[in-house]
Amino acid sequence: MPRETRSYELAYVNALWHYDFHEGKRKVITASGELKTPYLFGLLDDCSRLCCHAQWYLDCESTENLVHGFSQGIQKRGLPRGAYSDRGGAMKAAEMREGLERLGIAQYLTLPNSPHQNGKQEHFWTLVEGRLMPMLEGEPNLTLDLLTTATQAWVEQEYHRTVHGELNKTPLDRYLEGPDVSRPSPDSEVLRRAFRTEISRHQRRSDGTVTIEGVRFEVPSAYRVLERPRICVARWDLSSAELVDPRSGARLATLFPLDKERNADRARRALTELTAPLAPSRKPPGIAPLLRQLMAEYAATGLPPAYLPKNTEED
Repeated sequence: MPRETRSYELAYVNALWHYDFHEGKRKVITASGELKTPYLFGLLDDCSRLCCHAQWYLDCESTENLVHGFSQGIQKRGLPRGAYSDRGGAMKAAEMREGLERLGIAQYLTLPNSPHQNGKQEHFWTLVEGRLMPMLEGEPNLTLDLLTTATQAWVEQEYHRTVHGELNKTPLDRYLEGPDVSRPSPDSEVLRRAFRTEISRHQRRSDGTVTIEGVRFEVPSAYRVLERPRICVARWDLSSAELVDPRSGARLATLFPLDKERNADRARRALTELTAPLAPSRKPPGIAPLLRQLMAEYAATGLPPAYLPKNTEED
């Protein structure tokens, strides 16, 4: 039944985040010479109105872009207690729902046909279109990188430092006052593994493979007795998947796509006895300790990696 509408505001910083996508009013030019409409992902703290993260994307509101932007907000501000959004397909996707659950973040959705319930986010879009975009009207060659860089500068240097009409103080001052109920952010690898969906697939007895989104993955022989193994995977990243324990959720093994050419060399390992402990690997998993130390020392210099990242899909 219909219920009354009332304004609200939580008393704690990082108790609730609002997030949504906004379709831009101006197109950007890509490296291929095409003009495409960008979409802005925004993440706001309910208590302080601080923008936890904002980034433009060429694709529409996909789950991949949502996870990409939301994870950066977590790394900037910490883990919130709750997240609030509309009922878009990306917001209700399995990867997002299960990821928030694994991270201990409660998910809240607006009621159907009730966009006004996310009004704080809608107000932020009016500031973007009314203040930020007019300052870019004189730029004839507006690219996605330039638009995102300008947005970051505007958010940090103007929006966060301008007195908010309802707060009577700047979002940054209100955010620093607290009290803050956020939790420390996990590292990038933990976040990447969190935003995956857990599925079940039938294992082929002939070659020990499972098929996910049309891609076949090899299952280690030690788990060949599992008829329907449980697997965690992000549907936009099929470079690897994880075999997990269905009871505890513990990671058992990393699965990789089937490489038929490599398997054609006829080299085969002996099957492990199911009652015997697994034989130790000749090489320890992961990066060698020396290289890991060198990478940490290089990162500690504060210099960016000496290469230009290239997104072949966008180019």
